Amino acid sequence: MKTLPALGFVLLANALHAQVDMNAILQQQGLNMRMEDDNDPFVPNAFTGSFRMETHLFENGAEKKDSPMNMRYWSSPEMSMVQMALPGQPSEGMKLLTDHKGKWQYMLMADASGKRMAMKSKKKKMVMTGQAQDAPNPEVKVTVTRETKTIDGHLCTKVIGTSTKGTWTGWVAMKLTSPMKDIAKSVDMGDRDVAAEVSKLNGFPLEYEWLSTDGKERVVCNVHELSTTAVDAATFSLDGYEVVVIPGM
Repeated sequence: MKTLPALGFVLLANALHAQVDMNAILQQQGLNMRMEDDNDPFVPNAFTGSFRMETHLFENGAEKKDSPMNMRYWSSPEMSMVQMALPGQPSEGMKLLTDHKGKWQYMLMADASGKRMAMKSKKKKMVMTGQAQDAPNPEVKVTVTRETKTIDGHLCTKVIGTSTKGTWTGWVAMKLTSPMKDIAKSVDMGDRDVAAEVSKLNGFPLEYEWLSTDGKERVVCNVHELSTTAVDAATFSLDGYEVVVIPGM
């Protein structure tokens, strides 16, 4: 499975050398989505804060070589930034900065000499090409149980999501504002159909596990370093970066 932030990094890096048909690549990945310019009215991000999400991927009982994957996320009402790190990669890898109000995205990176570059492109949005995104999926059943436990001081409720592909079991902090509606397509929750339904719940999944129906694939995820306080504006600054506009992206 390839998560979309990692795919986005590949697309933008390739765009330095040639025009890329992003929708063709999404089709090749078997994703029922297409990308188009985001011209929707600005809506402030609901989640303010930051966290690190650690995801372990297993196949046939063994952890995959590109696991665990760490995603760091920062968000303010107008800006968000994602940083993905795989085993063996530098801890300060590429970051994807999104200006939701200005409708721009920036791929931030630095070369071996420390020179910083920001590749600027128009903000895109994912559009489902199959079932309507907000319509209930009859193949998915989400059950909110009465079972609870406390994770890092947050009372969490056990939620179970099932589909023909597998079972998702998560612990959701119902009193926390969740960024999952924004990033559900960007993180590997095992089953994107279940992820879409779970993201409609109020609350933030701080732990979850997904197990495929045949038992061959398993995803285990934990949220660490969660902060719900305002992010320093310097986190989203382009100071010190050479900005390069990527036409046609």
